[in-house]
Amino acid sequence: MSDIVTVEDVPASTGGPARRSLRPVLRSRAGIIAGVLILLALVGMSYLVGVLRPYSPTEVAGDPFTGLDGTHWMGTDDLGRDYFVRLCIAGRTSLSIAVFAALLALVVGSMIGLAAGLQGGRLDALLMAAVDLLLSFPSILLALAAITVFSPTRKTLVIVLAVVSIPQFARVVRARCLELREREFILSARISGVRAPVIAVKHLLPNVFPLMMVQLANTAAIVILLESSLSYLGLGVQPPTPSWGRMIFESQNYMADSPWLPLGPAGALLLSSIGWSLIGEGFSVSRRSVV
Repeated sequence: MSDIVTVEDVPASTGGPARRSLRPVLRSRAGIIAGVLILLALVGMSYLVGVLRPYSPTEVAGDPFTGLDGTHWMGTDDLGRDYFVRLCIAGRTSLSIAVFAALLALVVGSMIGLAAGLQGGRLDALLMAAVDLLLSFPSILLALAAITVFSPTRKTLVIVLAVVSIPQFARVVRARCLELREREFILSARISGVRAPVIAVKHLLPNVFPLMMVQLANTAAIVILLESSLSYLGLGVQPPTPSWGRMIFESQNYMADSPWLPLGPAGALLLSSIGWSLIGEGFSVSRRSVV
C-alpha cells in the first residue's frame, strides 16, 4: 500500500478548533459541488437541446432578428436560425475541446513531471529545458502559429491546446515529486530494489493526484477561453459548426439592434469558467487542509 503524506486528522469531539479545521473541507466540497452543477447544467443543455427545441443549428427557423418569445427562447440571428439551439450546440464544441485538451495535457504533462522529478539528473535537465522552451512563448501565440500551419479541425485544436498546457502540469508535478523523493518511504522503496515506474505509480502518484486535479480544472478554464479566442479570430472550428467564440464575433455587429445576441455565448463562457474555477479552488482548499 502506498504512503500518502498527510497530517493526522483532528477528532471532531475536540470542540471549536476541530470545527474550524473542518471548515476548509466543507468549503471545498461546496465549491466542487457548485462547480460540477454549473458544468452539468451546461452539458445537459448542450446535449438535450434536441428534446427541448425542434430545430437544427443550421436551419432557418424564422425571420432574422426576432425577439425573445415562446417560439424562439433567445430569438434568431441574422440568418433566422434559432439562437438558443445554436448556443447549446456550440457548448458541445467548446466544452468537449476544453475537456479533451485538458485531459491530454494532464496525462502527458504528469508523465513528464513524474519522470523528471523522480529520476533527476540529465533526464530532468533535458525535460525541463523543453518545458521552459514552451513556456517562453505566450500560449495564444503558440496556438495561433500552430493553427495557421495545420487545418483548424476539432482534433487539431485539442492537440494544439493540449501541447500549450503541458508545461504547467509538468512543472507542478515535478515540484511535488522533488519534495517527496527524499522522504523515507521513497528511499525505502529504492533501497528495496523497487523499479522507478512502480515507485512513480504506487507512491508518488497518490500524493500528486490532488495537485493534478487542481491543475486540470484550472487548465480547462483557460483552454476554453483560448479556444473561444481562436474561434473569435476565425481559427477555431469552422462554420457551419457553431462555437461560443465564433458566435460572439458574428453577433457583435448587431449589438445595437439585438444586444442579447453576444450576451448568450459570453454568459456561457463566463459560467463555464466559474464552474471550472470553483472545482479547482475546491480541490486546492481540500489539499491545503490535509497537507
